[in-house]
Amino acid sequence: MSIKITEASRRWGGGRSTSTARRVSIRHVFKVVGLTIVLGASGVVAADRTRCYLPLPSESGASKGGAADPDASMRRSGVLPTDAVAINESSTGSDHDWRKYLAVWRAHHDDPGSVAVRRLLTLPQDDEVQMTIRRGRVSPKFLPWRAASFTVIQTPHFEILSRANETDSKNVARDLERLYWVWTQMYFPLWAGHAQIAVALADWNPESFPIDEHLARNAASRLSVRQRHRVVLLPDERTYQLTIALPGISAGGSATIDASTGFYSDTLSTSFFFPQSDRAGLAHETCHQLFEEAIDQDARVQNASNRNSRRLPSRTSTINAASAATDEFWLVEGIAGHFESVQFGARLATIGGWDSTRLQYARYQNVIARQPIATIDSLRGNRREVQRRGDLASWYRHAITHTHQAIDANESRDHRAALFRLLAEIYRVDVSDFTSLGPSDAESFTQDTRIDGFLRVDDAHLLAHPITGAASAICLAGCNVSIDGWASLPPLTRIKWFDASRTPITDDHVVRLLGDASRLEQLSLEATRITPEIRGVIGRAIQLRELDLSWTAIDDSVIESLADCQSLETTWLTGTPITDAALNTLLGLKKLSTLDVQRTRISDTGLQRIGARHSQIELNPLQLPD
Repeated sequence: MSIKITEASRRWGGGRSTSTARRVSIRHVFKVVGLTIVLGASGVVAADRTRCYLPLPSESGASKGGAADPDASMRRSGVLPTDAVAINESSTGSDHDWRKYLAVWRAHHDDPGSVAVRRLLTLPQDDEVQMTIRRGRVSPKFLPWRAASFTVIQTPHFEILSRANETDSKNVARDLERLYWVWTQMYFPLWAGHAQIAVALADWNPESFPIDEHLARNAASRLSVRQRHRVVLLPDERTYQLTIALPGISAGGSATIDASTGFYSDTLSTSFFFPQSDRAGLAHETCHQLFEEAIDQDARVQNASNRNSRRLPSRTSTINAASAATDEFWLVEGIAGHFESVQFGARLATIGGWDSTRLQYARYQNVIARQPIATIDSLRGNRREVQRRGDLASWYRHAITHTHQAIDANESRDHRAALFRLLAEIYRVDVSDFTSLGPSDAESFTQDTRIDGFLRVDDAHLLAHPITGAASAICLAGCNVSIDGWASLPPLTRIKWFDASRTPITDDHVVRLLGDASRLEQLSLEATRITPEIRGVIGRAIQLRELDLSWTAIDDSVIESLADCQSLETTWLTGTPITDAALNTLLGLKKLSTLDVQRTRISDTGLQRIGARHSQIELNPLQLPD
């Protein structure tokens, strides 16, 4: 089950509600305030992204590249899946099929109008996704829906039972097909369709003649699908919560349901969603579904029989011992968490990257809160064991971080290959014919000690791997990011959490990056070079719930700009030169529950005034030493 990122940011990320972590953080800053803090190391291997191709309408023109190309940063910072596992001329077996498959997608990218390629990939001639829409007649037994109360949308790979409006339903259908094709490129060795690719492209030499010529000789070449993956789309979040709580679905307790944005039931072979602008939950659960349902079932059944298992896959009973019984359940969730990082451009998609939302929370906890990333050994356990853990949120974060490192780190080709082998073992698929994945030893990345360096990015990371999507969370707190590094980032028009603490960021860069700040919920500029000129951005952040301006040169005018920020709950102003003149504004913030004004110019009388006016406020919780 995927969890709300906005809620996660308050519990796991920038929200400093853990007073112990906050005290450690602020003491460290107090000792070195005024200095440039370097927690990252120059030369640490940069994170990268995997680049995949998207299905395109036939009239889409070929990409030209250059500054006007909307996918330029994706092309520049990404590598193809086969590059990431180092398939070369010496590779043998099914590796060549993987390379040919990506060559077909490259041909589609260069010439979307190719009829033969579109036929092979089951793409319609006039759009990137084929859809048929009809009124639903009979719903599955677990859904108490009357006939004609829902719509059925069929695409080549999904059947969507929808109670959402037509526009939202079509958008979700389109995104599901895109996610499917990205997944097949990324995880080709486990995909059921790779055997069909091997047959269809057996005699094709990409270096000798175009794919069109090869396919013209075999006009029947077309990928077939055994069954569509079932998805239930609800109209809104509340209806979604009520639906997955039904006895026949039972997605867990009320707290889990309230925090979820998507749910895949492997017993029902069905995913449940509601329309939302953030694609992370859709990607997470679709990844689970495809690993359970779209992998090489023939190899899986054969492999299962070798383990004395005679269970065969069906609509309501997949070979589910795969993800449920494995002690490597950390990777089952880690790989879905990594897939959340998918970003769609106009013609390309990327997966991974230093700016992936999940990594922002991991970076904060590791670099600022000084909480080490748990070892893989400590994360191991089956699904039942994991779901009983009291530290489940941290467990998810650590599992996803390890998966990001194994896939994304520039030097991790061996790690990625080992991770693919472990996935194949979990899902019981024989990948021995993929020589690029090496021998069956899947332990080579589990003892890696460089994960701290992987999280601590620097200017080189930012310049080499520019943001490819609309980031909702960016945390570079404590990283070795200079003014040049901040200058390399694009305006963050959808940002909800921004943390530049302990870096030399200035007013100009904050203003450029945050713009109108209308979506901002958490902002931390602790120990930065900001001045009172920041007041404009602060005043526009009317959805702000947490603000940290500690150890900066702000003044009372910045606090006065908060008058319209009535959502503000937590404010850290430690070590700033504010005075009693700021109290009228602070006392007017009706939701304010935590306020730290230690080492400021607020008088004892002012402190007493705060206590008398707002007795519910937790005042000066840091308990700084004298």
